[in-house]
Amino acid sequence: MSSQMILYPKDANQTVYTPSVSENDAGNYTCVLRNDTVVHSHTIILNVLAKVPDEPKITYISGDVEVARGENIRLFCEAFLGRIDLPDAHNEAKWSKKNSNRTLLNEKRVRQMNATRENDQTFGTYLIINNIQPEDFGVYVCTVKKPGIIKNWTVTVQEKVIVEYLHCNPFPTEKMLVILTAVALLCFAVFVLNLRYGLDMRVRYKNAFGVLEDDDGKVNDALILYCGKDENIASSVLAPRLETIYNYRTECKELPSAIETWAAELHKSSERSRRLLLILSPNTLHGSWDTTNVYKALKFLVSLGPPLICITKEKLPVAINEVKNSQGETLKSVLNMINLIDWIDPPSEKWWLNLCLELPAKRQIRVSEQRLSRSINRQESLDNLV
Repeated sequence: MSSQMILYPKDANQTVYTPSVSENDAGNYTCVLRNDTVVHSHTIILNVLAKVPDEPKITYISGDVEVARGENIRLFCEAFLGRIDLPDAHNEAKWSKKNSNRTLLNEKRVRQMNATRENDQTFGTYLIINNIQPEDFGVYVCTVKKPGIIKNWTVTVQEKVIVEYLHCNPFPTEKMLVILTAVALLCFAVFVLNLRYGLDMRVRYKNAFGVLEDDDGKVNDALILYCGKDENIASSVLAPRLETIYNYRTECKELPSAIETWAAELHKSSERSRRLLLILSPNTLHGSWDTTNVYKALKFLVSLGPPLICITKEKLPVAINEVKNSQGETLKSVLNMINLIDWIDPPSEKWWLNLCLELPAKRQIRVSEQRLSRSINRQESLDNLV
């Protein structure tokens, strides 16, 4: 057995048609829409009844909807009722709102529109609401009537909750201003504290945690080198304070007059010292204050081995077009290998801290131990003289 349904020849939308429905036409009918990339299909179940049912058979009703205020909606309800042969009886379908006295007729925004097919056997009605308002939300009832029978179906219309995405997660301007202000104040406080206490804290940290150089076989922490005219700075200013206040062992040595003999005459003293501390001024070079002589002097001292700390009493000479020597070096390249500290008369506390920062780490010892050590050193010196 097969269906006698045919495509309606005058319609281009694939409508199926039969002049007389038979039991063989019952079944599932699928409409397929396709192109090169997309396929859509919809299946309709056709039930063929032996006779027209007494109660209306719903064929379509809109589902529950959510709609925002100001939008338009359209609800549709349809049922199969059959043909009525009585002259004073007729089929009817209409919409009403549950628990409301509204008639939904002759309103500006609301209207109903009937639709029939199959020779008025299937009866339906549209409910159209434009510019929906708060009073329009609720439960709507579709009532289908045929002589002696009334059937109701309901549809709920709810207000759509609109999520505001424009500023759903606004930028916390006030909090960011507070945080930025706090960070700025913290940075300013750190900057001020660093100016005031930063150098002292770095020296303390170096002395507390820096690697000690006491077991390297050397006797002096610093060998102070000076020319005759700078002896007062070496022996009366630098050496006393470094020994009594900062617990460094020092040795003062006057530089030979000829730069060429520095390397040979200072070799033994430099081997006993961890740092070389040079007081550099034009007097050191006998007035030859130019880049060539300064480079020559510093190069000799760097070659001795211990790190060189240079205390400059005058601004170092600068050559506009300084020529490299045979080794490809200039005064600038040698200065990168040493630590420069400008002399201040009298030296400030900050100046001393800058100097101590370049000297070896030195743990603080008790005064009694310091006095005992100095007493032993003096005794050893007397023994050596004897």
